[in-house]
Amino acid sequence: MITNIEMMEDTNDQDDNIDIDSNGGTIDESGDIEEEGSPQVRLDNNILHMLKQNDSSITSLCIYLNCEEYVEPFFNSIDWKKDGDCILKNTKLKKLQIYYDLGANYMLGEGGNKLPTKQQLQDFFSCIYKNRSIKTLNLSYIQIVGEFGGGIIEGLCGHPSLVRLEIKVMESIAYCALGKVLKHPASKLEDLCISYGQLDNERFGILCDGLLGNNTLKKIDLGGNIKITSVGWRALLPVLQHPNCKLVELNLCHNEINDEGAIILGSALSGSSVKNLNLSLIKSISSRGWQTLLNHLTQNSITHLNLSDNRIDNNGLAALTSISTLKSFDISCNQSITSSGWQSFFDSLRMRETQLEKLDLSCNYIGNEGAAGLGRLLSNMSTLKTLDMNNMDGRLIAISPRGWQTFFNSLQDSSLDLVNLDFSNNNIDDEGLQLLVRLVSRVSSLKYMNLSCNRLITPTGWQALTGYLQSPNGCALESLDLSANIISDDTLIAVIRTLVQNNTLKRLTLYECTDDDEIHLITERGWEAVSNLLCNKASIMDTYNSNHTLCDIYDLGYDVDDMNLPDDLISYLELNKNKNKVEVTRQKILQTHFSTEDGDTSKMQVLLDMELKMLPSAIAWIGRPLPIGWEGVQVSGLSTMYNLTRRLPDLFDSSPQKKKPSAAKRKRSM
Repeated sequence: MITNIEMMEDTNDQDDNIDIDSNGGTIDESGDIEEEGSPQVRLDNNILHMLKQNDSSITSLCIYLNCEEYVEPFFNSIDWKKDGDCILKNTKLKKLQIYYDLGANYMLGEGGNKLPTKQQLQDFFSCIYKNRSIKTLNLSYIQIVGEFGGGIIEGLCGHPSLVRLEIKVMESIAYCALGKVLKHPASKLEDLCISYGQLDNERFGILCDGLLGNNTLKKIDLGGNIKITSVGWRALLPVLQHPNCKLVELNLCHNEINDEGAIILGSALSGSSVKNLNLSLIKSISSRGWQTLLNHLTQNSITHLNLSDNRIDNNGLAALTSISTLKSFDISCNQSITSSGWQSFFDSLRMRETQLEKLDLSCNYIGNEGAAGLGRLLSNMSTLKTLDMNNMDGRLIAISPRGWQTFFNSLQDSSLDLVNLDFSNNNIDDEGLQLLVRLVSRVSSLKYMNLSCNRLITPTGWQALTGYLQSPNGCALESLDLSANIISDDTLIAVIRTLVQNNTLKRLTLYECTDDDEIHLITERGWEAVSNLLCNKASIMDTYNSNHTLCDIYDLGYDVDDMNLPDDLISYLELNKNKNKVEVTRQKILQTHFSTEDGDTSKMQVLLDMELKMLPSAIAWIGRPLPIGWEGVQVSGLSTMYNLTRRLPDLFDSSPQKKKPSAAKRKRSM
C-alpha cells in the first residue's frame, strides 16, 4: 500500500487537470461543439452569471426563444437593454445559436403566448451586432421572413468578428438583406450555410447577386435545395468566374441538377478557385451529364471531391483520371461502374502517381479484378491515410475471400502508413485476416480499424488479431470494431487479455456478436472478463494496474440493454471516459477497496497497518477534492476519512501530552 500511494502521488502531477464541461451549466442536447473543444451550453441563471463575469469557459452558447408549455421562457425574463452587456461586452463567446423547438414553425418576430416581442428581439440582436468576439451565428432553427426578419439580417452588415453564418428558411426580402451583408466592405464572412433552405430560382438569383464580387467568402453550403433548376444554376456562373471570387469549398449535394445544369456547373467550375467540391446524392444527372461535368473539372486544381451515391459509369470514372491534384476522393455507392472499369481506373491512377490521402470505395461492385488493380495502385503509394472499403460483397460483383487474400498479399511490401481502415461487411476469411494483420503490424500510425460483419472469420483467425494487439505497433490503435461477427466468450477473453497494459484503445465495439441462429455468443462470462480488465479487484495493485483507457464497447446507435451488460461494467466504462487517469485510478481503488457503504469497516486495516510517516500522504490522497464535470459514479473519500478518525482518534489529537499510537497498538485497537 505504501508503494501504491507513492506511485499515485508521483503520477498525480502528470495529468491533474480535467476538462470542465460547463461549470454547472446545462449542455445542449444538440451536441453542437465549438471547434476549440468547448461544449455548447444553454442559457440559464448560472450561465447568465458566468457570461456577465466574462467567464473564459463559456465559448459556445445556445439561447432558446421558447421552452416547455407551462414554464416561462428564460429569454423573456431578461431585460436585454439592462443585462445585454453579458453578450455585448463579452470577449470569450465564439459561437451563438438561436434555437426554437423543431416541432414548431416559428417566424422570427411572430407574436404569441410566451413568445418574445419584437422589441425584446431587437434589443437582443443589438447586443449581437456590437459584440466583437462571436465568430459563428446559427439561425437555422427559425424562419427569417418579412421586413422584421430582413431587418434583423441586415443588422449584421459589417459585423466586426462574424465569420460563419448558418441560416435556412428565408423569404426574398431576407435574401436581399443577406446580399447587403455580403457586399458590405467590412464583411468578414468566410462560411455561409444555407443547406435545405428552400431556395428557388428567384431567391437563389438574389443570393448570387449578393455573392457577385465578394472576396471574403471561402465556403458555401447549398445542399438540399431541390427547387433550384438550370435557370437558377446559371446565376452561379458569373459568381464563380468573377476575379474576386475566393470560394474554396462548395457543397451542392442532394440537389435536383439535370444534364443541362451539369453542363452549366461544369462551365462555372472550370478554372474557378474551388478546391473542395461535394456533388454527392445527385441522381438526376445521367451518365453523359457526369462525363461532361467531370471533364470540365480537369481544368481545376480540385483536392477534395465527393461523388458518392450517383449514377457515374465507366466513362465518367475514366474522365476522373485527368484530375491529378486529388487528395481526398469519395466515389462510394456508384454501382454502375463495372469491375473492369475499376481496374482501368486504378491502373491509370498508378501511371499518374496519384497523391491520394483519403479514398472511399465503399458499397461498390469492384470485384476481384478491380481489387487486384487497387492492390497494384496502393503497393506503390505512401500518401494514403484513410481507406474505406466497407460493404464490397454486393450480390452482383463481390470481392471473394480469395480476392481479399490476393489484395492483402499484394500490399505486404508496400510503404503504406494508414491511420483509418474500414473493411466491414465483407468476405474476409481467416487467411485474409492473417494477411491483413501482417500488413498492419508494420503500420505504426493506424488508429481506427473496422472489421465488423466479416462472418467467415473463425476463432482461429481472430487469434492472429490478439498477437497484433500485443505488438508494440498495435499500441497506436484507438478504435477497433468487431461487431456483428461470430465472436464467443473464449475469443473475447483472448482479446481482452492483450489489453491489460494497453493505454491507447478507447473503443472496442462488440454489439450483435451472434451465431447463424442470431443467438448472442458473448455471455455473462465474457462481459465479466471485460469488467475485470477495467477493474481487477484482486488487490489494490491489481486495481491500480487495470485498464483505465477503454471506455466504449458498443455502438452509440445500439440499444445497450439488449447486450445485458453488468452494471459495474457500464460504470467502469463511464469512469474511463474521464481524461484524468490518476483520478480514475483513485476512484476505482476507493470504490473497490475502501468503500464502507455496506457497513464493512474491515477494509480500513490496510491503512491501520501503514507506517506512521506515510499516513499524511494517504490521508491527503483519500481526502482529495472531487473534480468538477466528472463522468460516471464518483465516491468521496470523506467516509473513509471519517472511519479512519474513529479508529485512530489519537492520531488527530494535537495535544503535546498525547503520544501517537504505535502500529502494534493500532492493531490491538481492532
